[in-house]
Amino acid sequence: MASAALSVLLVGCLGAGVAHADTAAGTTLHVDDEAAGCNDTGPGSAAEPFCQIQPAADAAVPGDTVRIAGNSTSYAPVTIRSTGTADAPVTFLSAYGDGSSVTVAGGITYSGAQYVDTAGILARAAKKSAVAVVASQHITYRVASVQSTLLDATTAVIAVDGASSDISLLRLRVSDGSGPDFRSAAGARNITLADDLFEDGGVFAAGTTGIDLAGDTFWTACGDAVGLTDGSSGSVENSVALPYGTTCTTTQAEITVDAASAPQVTADYNAVNPSSAGTDYDWAATAYTTAQAFRAATGQATHDLDQTDLTIPGAGLPVEHSPLIDSGDAGAPGELATDIDGRPRVDDPLVPDTGTGHVDRGATEFQDPFTVSGLDMSDGYVGVPVTADAQLSNPWSDSLDGLTYTFDFADGTTVTSTTGSATHTYTQTTSSTGVQATVVVNRADGTRVGAADHWERVDPVPDLTTTIGCASSPVQPDTAACGYETEVDPYSITSDRITFGDGSAALSVPTAGDPVPHTYKAPGTYTVTQTVTDSGGRTATATAKATVGAAFVAAGPVRMLDTRNGTGAPKRPVGAGGVVRLKVLGVGYVPASGVTAVTLNVTDAGATASSYVSVYPDGTARPSASNLNFRAGQDNPNLVTVRVGGDGYVDLYNAHGKVNLIADLEGYYTTTRSGTDDLSMSGLATMAPTRVLDTRNGTGAAKGAVGPGSITTLTLPKYARGWATVGAVLNVTVTGGTSGGYITVSCSGSTSATSTLNYRPGQTASNLAVPCVNAGKVQIYNSAGHVQLIADLQGVYTNEQAGTGDDWFALSGGPFVATAPTRFLDTRTGLGASAKPLGANGTLTVKLTKVPAGATAVLVNLTGVAPTSHTYLTAYGDGTLPTVSNDNLTAGQTRPVLAVVPVGADGSLRIHNALGSVDVVADLEGYYG
Repeated sequence: MASAALSVLLVGCLGAGVAHADTAAGTTLHVDDEAAGCNDTGPGSAAEPFCQIQPAADAAVPGDTVRIAGNSTSYAPVTIRSTGTADAPVTFLSAYGDGSSVTVAGGITYSGAQYVDTAGILARAAKKSAVAVVASQHITYRVASVQSTLLDATTAVIAVDGASSDISLLRLRVSDGSGPDFRSAAGARNITLADDLFEDGGVFAAGTTGIDLAGDTFWTACGDAVGLTDGSSGSVENSVALPYGTTCTTTQAEITVDAASAPQVTADYNAVNPSSAGTDYDWAATAYTTAQAFRAATGQATHDLDQTDLTIPGAGLPVEHSPLIDSGDAGAPGELATDIDGRPRVDDPLVPDTGTGHVDRGATEFQDPFTVSGLDMSDGYVGVPVTADAQLSNPWSDSLDGLTYTFDFADGTTVTSTTGSATHTYTQTTSSTGVQATVVVNRADGTRVGAADHWERVDPVPDLTTTIGCASSPVQPDTAACGYETEVDPYSITSDRITFGDGSAALSVPTAGDPVPHTYKAPGTYTVTQTVTDSGGRTATATAKATVGAAFVAAGPVRMLDTRNGTGAPKRPVGAGGVVRLKVLGVGYVPASGVTAVTLNVTDAGATASSYVSVYPDGTARPSASNLNFRAGQDNPNLVTVRVGGDGYVDLYNAHGKVNLIADLEGYYTTTRSGTDDLSMSGLATMAPTRVLDTRNGTGAAKGAVGPGSITTLTLPKYARGWATVGAVLNVTVTGGTSGGYITVSCSGSTSATSTLNYRPGQTASNLAVPCVNAGKVQIYNSAGHVQLIADLQGVYTNEQAGTGDDWFALSGGPFVATAPTRFLDTRTGLGASAKPLGANGTLTVKLTKVPAGATAVLVNLTGVAPTSHTYLTAYGDGTLPTVSNDNLTAGQTRPVLAVVPVGADGSLRIHNALGSVDVVADLEGYYG
């Protein structure tokens, strides 16, 4: 097919090919059918060229060269009768016109011509031969495409009659629609077909003396690549024959030599893949399905390859490591020094030489794949040098000595380098597409290796920014791992330092790396600062809060104190102003060391007067805040989290009268892991309070009061059912009991003598529980009577498996930082809010000034004081008021409950009162990171 690309290729390759005798100086005749002054009557000069080829052919004499301009139009058919001599042939060459190929539509006929060399002239015809050689001698036709369409089964694209001889057809691309690609008639002599590509049809010679096929590629539909008959002589070497891949039913051989020709024909160094039904050779009327069989029977094809050796790639093109490479016969009759594209024979160092030189089989020589595979450039910023690097693909390990690299940065700047790298500074920004920078690589002799491009976008220099964030793990709650990242910076980072806010030395860190761990000596929230400096003299700073503390381990419930029977303290009520020293370290499930705080469910029993109890670390001053308020004769529980004194004890102080005190262990806080397989350490993941159980309406369990001795199983939400969830924070409420009793919340349904919440007949009472969780389930045991159960989920405790492949759905929790009990709200005195009771449907917003930024939740002892009617308090962070309760109160009652409350986005918490008016007191016990 004619194309501009092919025209350029042909013009550039005409000098290569077969060697020609020195020619005597002759005249150059010009042909250009698009030239304004073209004239078929002469003189054929550059200024006044012929319009068509025919008058130039008629005018040419020995030694003349006819140069034909390649244009978008096709030239008329031509019959060449020129007669040159061995020393002064007549030459027809393509020349550059408008960049198109030189195409002769209707075909080229050589009639009675002698010593004619034609190169780069494409021939095309319909219903007849595109090139016909009649009674002509010493004709060379090379470097062209030849095509005929609408042929019958016998007419060939290239036809040589029996009166012609010494015909060379070299480096051609020949195709047809139905007939053969080449045919010579009986009597023809000395024909060479070398480095040609025959597509669709094949080569057929009848009674032809000395026909040599060397380095040809045949791409046929169903066999019949070569047919030599009627006493033909010659050779078939270095050729490749393969089918299109069409399913064939005929059994034609790829190479056929009849009995009359077989004694005079040599076949070797070929590679044949027959069609599905075909054979390799048909030799002297015997078909051979493999080269091995053919070789054994005839002694021919000693070096042939067939389908048992390889599958020939499409179009016969060799690929690296192919057996086609360096396996041909350099001395094959008619073989050329170049391939179909004019490229030289080269030695592939990755393939053994199995032929007689470095000739590949077929029309195409596999070339050194050394090339330019790409151009890499650093990000472009105005005023900042960019580095451009040429990327080479060099599988043959060619020497790079003498290479030159020419970089064009597409802004008018060109840099030549011998190292494959260059730097450049852009002075202006580009569009979002960028500019197309290029590199061209040449060898020392000026030949081109290749080229590559890169679209470089140039932006203004961005500000230097960096970010840092810190988190702790439940198994190392006293250690913050701080991840950091510096945004895109065109300058190099000269300094990157992190300070951890605890007075420790600054740490220099790499520009990019894994999170940096730091273990703190004391729990709390620290400000971590990263300071980055770059080579441009710029500095950026980023800060983050790191909260470290202790991990929670759910343990219990187990009774640690009961003054009614002498458990944990003498068997007697605690008098007014009395203090019970309770040993907790090394008792029950609590380790003997590494524990910072314990969580106890504290209950008063049989009080002789209204009073309150404060729980605090042994060896410290008693706080003014209370944990448990009660009236005479009542049993009231409250969950307490208290730091452990240095001696392993906690103190329980009773203000007035006498009272028995009971304390059940629910869990403890620690910074020490008991073993590498210990998964009990956990952090609190907070959430908006959510009602997960209400037997009054069938939420979370069957509708209806639960009976005496019953166990109610509560299934937590989906995110709390995996392996990572080991504990829950539940505000449990009972109401409408038919008798007095207690409930116990645990993960085992234990009916042991521990209690979470004691209640009287008809009472509505609540308490916070932190039970362990087993497979997402919690169980609630009811001791006596019938009672309605309510549970509000305020958080879950999750271990190190949260957010990993072990439990993707689990929420990640943070550590606990215990604080000295600190009152931050008292509406009786105006602390933290106006000095007046909170009215019905009223909400207080209380700023948590004692809590550092970054805290996710606070642990608060919330007390309702002397409400004017029965009511309940709801504590929450922000957003919509949740349908839950924390503290259920009767008129005139003073009742504290422990609550885990999320911190609102504004650093506040909110407390809502349902009915009547009530004073509200809140004491901070700690916070969560």
